[in-house]
Amino acid sequence: MTSLPDLWGTGSARMRRLSPSARLACGTLVFATCLVAPIPSLPGICIGSGAAIGWVALCGLPGKRLLAMFIYSIALFLPLFLLTPWLEAAGPICGNPWLDAAQIPLAMSLRGTCCVFVCAATMAVLDLADFGAALGPLPIPHIIKNLLMQIAHQTAMLANESQRISVAVRIRGLPSGFTPKLRFLPAVPTIWLLRIMNRADRIAAAMDLRGFESFTRSSPASISLMDGFAVTTALLALGAGISIRWLPV
Repeated sequence: MTSLPDLWGTGSARMRRLSPSARLACGTLVFATCLVAPIPSLPGICIGSGAAIGWVALCGLPGKRLLAMFIYSIALFLPLFLLTPWLEAAGPICGNPWLDAAQIPLAMSLRGTCCVFVCAATMAVLDLADFGAALGPLPIPHIIKNLLMQIAHQTAMLANESQRISVAVRIRGLPSGFTPKLRFLPAVPTIWLLRIMNRADRIAAAMDLRGFESFTRSSPASISLMDGFAVTTALLALGAGISIRWLPV
């Protein structure tokens, strides 16, 4: 299974022609389009799924990672269908009560899957350095930018630390049976927290030694014609989703 932090920077190189801010803005707008598009209707499905598929295709996620994200989406949203016997549709759609109720988890699963793929594709055309540069020109408070950057950085670091713990435990001869692994599981949080605390102490000491005081503020980047075209296209897709949702078609 592919870890989400492993997706950073694995996408297509052609999207690197756009500035980091444009890439992040386009991904955010496509994500919003998937949220607002009325999935139960055919035009909404076309707008939401089309925007997600187009963005994923442009970002160029590798085939193995696409398959891993598809399996992840199935594992995440398939349990929703277990609630179908207790759901009631707002109105008759197919004439069959069970099929009408199944429209609810189906819409939630389709919308959620589109959002998962859009997030993965956006991460694939950015790395952590690009993400920090993308947050700089955006009109959001500086403390929010620092918070988002720290969340992205710490998530990647914690995922890598978990992988290193797994490798270290296997090298030290953890039995391969299910029961020994289950007994070892309660000790994992303690080991994980100790390693993270020691690493944080070393990073803090290194930052003090180098005279680190605050985050550097990036200068506003110029917007190219290609950036404007990409963001405008994403805005049009979002506008189409909003129009289909709230205006009579």
